[in-house]
Amino acid sequence: MLGTINRDLTLIFSNKSQMIIMLSIIPIYLLVLDVSQMERMYFLILVIMTYIFLMTPFAFDMKSQTLSMMNSLPLRRKDTVLYRYLSVFVYFLISIIYSGIYLWIINKTGLMDVEYFNLKMIKEAIPYILITASIMFPANFKFGPRLAQIVNAFLFSFTAVATITLSRYGLSLSTKGIMSLMKGPTLFLVVLAIYLISLIISIRLYENRDL
Repeated sequence: MLGTINRDLTLIFSNKSQMIIMLSIIPIYLLVLDVSQMERMYFLILVIMTYIFLMTPFAFDMKSQTLSMMNSLPLRRKDTVLYRYLSVFVYFLISIIYSGIYLWIINKTGLMDVEYFNLKMIKEAIPYILITASIMFPANFKFGPRLAQIVNAFLFSFTAVATITLSRYGLSLSTKGIMSLMKGPTLFLVVLAIYLISLIISIRLYENRDL
């Protein structure tokens, strides 16, 4: 798993266009959105960065048929799916570290007073990311690269719009009880159950797919 993660990160950081996106996305959000809602800004950055870290190598594999080559190795398709689902937590941690360092540099250089670590927003981001991945993975394991790209584009757009909405109106929505759905152990258990169901579905889909 560590070798595959190292390969994925090498793929991400060796791609110039991808690096430009990763380096520019945080400053763009800081300039476009209301910094007074920094908690929601941090939430937005974590979700988007995790999605980018997660989806870039996976989309590359699906498009270049790297998964076909991986299946020629002594590795079960089930293991390939398990890796992708476990990698969500790894890339979420990497996103926390990457975003934290990036925002810390912005803060320390005096460019902007930003928050570079918020445990509350980290806890709220986890269910959102798991739900997004629960939709994204089965679609990508089921469909071909072209249709999977459409699904990924839709999910990315939806994620960006939804998290931007939360960054702007999160505090007022919280008083109305909507954001309270993002809290508590009950929600986490429900989301975890959905994630496990999605994992089982992806394994079935991928094992029955012709590559």
